[in-house]
Amino acid sequence: MSLPIIFMHRGDDDYLAYSLRQAKLSNPQSPVYLLGKEANRKHAAPGIIHVPLDSYMQAAQMFAKVYRHMHVMSYGYNLFCFQRWFILRDFMRKNGLQSCFYLDSDVMLYANVNQPEFQSFSMEFAWTSFIDLNTLDRFCNMTMQYFVNPQMFPVLVQKTLEFDQVIEGVPLVSDMVLFLLYFRSYSGRQHTHGSFGDAFFDENVNRPLWAESLAGKKKVYAIDGKLFCKDLASGTFKRLYSLHFQGLTAKSYMKDFWFPHIPHEPGIYFYDYAARRWTEQT
Repeated sequence: MSLPIIFMHRGDDDYLAYSLRQAKLSNPQSPVYLLGKEANRKHAAPGIIHVPLDSYMQAAQMFAKVYRHMHVMSYGYNLFCFQRWFILRDFMRKNGLQSCFYLDSDVMLYANVNQPEFQSFSMEFAWTSFIDLNTLDRFCNMTMQYFVNPQMFPVLVQKTLEFDQVIEGVPLVSDMVLFLLYFRSYSGRQHTHGSFGDAFFDENVNRPLWAESLAGKKKVYAIDGKLFCKDLASGTFKRLYSLHFQGLTAKSYMKDFWFPHIPHEPGIYFYDYAARRWTEQT
């Protein structure tokens, strides 16, 4: 059976249609699930299955009773970031899914995720990850313990500070901190940082880091219908397996990165963020 791809989204944002359809185009044999609300049921299509997430809220509601809010984001938003893993676990349990590829709705996927080597890419990025049910079960149990046990929550806050997850003195206690903590303390695996040879899963389009930049973002090239970034140190192209459009401004570009809107003509093109179009490299 092809690996299921699972999204979770409560609203009906325009960009959701592009992330869902892009995942399906890249993985035609994989079922794509949207755990959503009535507002986004319209995105169901052949191969894209809409599932009411409210049917899997029991454990998530139990977690809400012990959740302690410490973040600059709203209470409801940050709580749901934790709850989604309980929802995902219970959905997988009930439907007999032993593993899946989870994507946030602001991620565009360009790789076939059924390659065996991607199983090592687990619990590294909270927004893009291979996840098996046993690992997810351990992660949810660990998360619950950090909030239920009065001696463990201060440890979680301290780990948040050690991971430099802080804004204006406020520790950003989030599910991403738990992902880091789980991976570093419990997974026993080497960090891939999203890289697989000369290709990679993107952490954040707004963080060029090692890559050539344009307008403060990764400069993205289209060559023969495939997407690449250029490594600054070597000058070589690295193929994109995904792009994470974190933030409202970045999300507005997603429609231009949907496969039918990417240049397929001969030549090298780059995306001009200011002009909002693909431009041929001269």
